Amino acid sequence: MPAASLHLLALSTDTSTFLGSLRSARKVIVASRPRHVVIRPTDLDKDILTKTPWDLLVLIQTPPDSPPIPQSLHSQIKSQYHVTVGIPSKLLATYASRDESLKQTAPSIPLAGSLDQARSKPSSQNLELSPELISFMDRLTPLHPGPVTMLNLLHFHHPDGKKSYYQYGQSFIPVAGRRGGDAKLVGNVVKPRSSAGVEVDSRGDWGREEDGWWNEISIVHYPSIRHFCDMLAGDDYQDINERFRLSALKDTLLLCTTEFDVESGSSKL
Repeated sequence: MPAASLHLLALSTDTSTFLGSLRSARKVIVASRPRHVVIRPTDLDKDILTKTPWDLLVLIQTPPDSPPIPQSLHSQIKSQYHVTVGIPSKLLATYASRDESLKQTAPSIPLAGSLDQARSKPSSQNLELSPELISFMDRLTPLHPGPVTMLNLLHFHHPDGKKSYYQYGQSFIPVAGRRGGDAKLVGNVVKPRSSAGVEVDSRGDWGREEDGWWNEISIVHYPSIRHFCDMLAGDDYQDINERFRLSALKDTLLLCTTEFDVESGSSKL
């Protein structure tokens, strides 16, 4: 299972310049702009994840015997958060064609109609439609009506959380598929080698001890933020959310991002 490195970066330089330099030296699988934390972690690294103004999310295919981000670029990084993940070879081999197809078909995917009938919840922490999320949707849509990419960091209850989340994932396929949602990548988090706990260097590069950390990541496509909110508003989604997802997770981060290749004026990044 090939290793990849997921990074959230706060930069001291122009994002497009940094990304161009990174792409010239490494295979970047996903590059996107963090937009909004939909679900905040309640325990794991909650301060750095939710209080840092991130400029860039990148998923890098880790080169053998080399750091994911070249040493020459480290001086341009103010803070970073990273996890190493193993992603099945089949997903990586087909990723580029699947990703292109999803983005090309996004404008033709209709809403399911749930959004028009939504009853707002006070918070989206349980992945329900909330006034905060609706407000974000209304702000983002005029600026970026196209596809959004959701990053999920997942920490499961043991021993049955992973099994319950697998059931959620199987039920998610048809429910999200009605709105054009698709899990583009799923990977298991590789346990950090350090056992000394949280470590911080001058750039804010964080590590964690092995016990009690993230177990899995997923990167999920939606044709737009409205399609994502339409899904959350649907009774079909809330049924599987309540039956499988909520009981599976001990902690989670859900971050809405927009990939640079579908942002207006950013196709060359």
